[in-house]
Amino acid sequence: MIRLYRHDGLELLLNVDQIRRVDSTPDTVITMIDGETITVKNTEADVVTKIKAVRHGLYEENRDPNEIPEKRKPGRRE
Repeated sequence: MIRLYRHDGLELLLNVDQIRRVDSTPDTVITMIDGETITVKNTEADVVTKIKAVRHGLYEENRDPNEIPEKRKPGRRE
């Protein structure tokens, strides 16, 4: 799920597995697989970035809140 915002400021969570396509016309319009369209305030690039993050397991809302991030070792650059 990704968190997006409608133009009236209302927040919505969207299941990325149900997205058929994302268009910029100039508003960002998301077409779902059932044909429903949703217009959001987020840019097309923002939506695509969030979808990619979910697909790669990087989206912070999908992380375990009890997970402890690994500490960086001194002198090691990443």
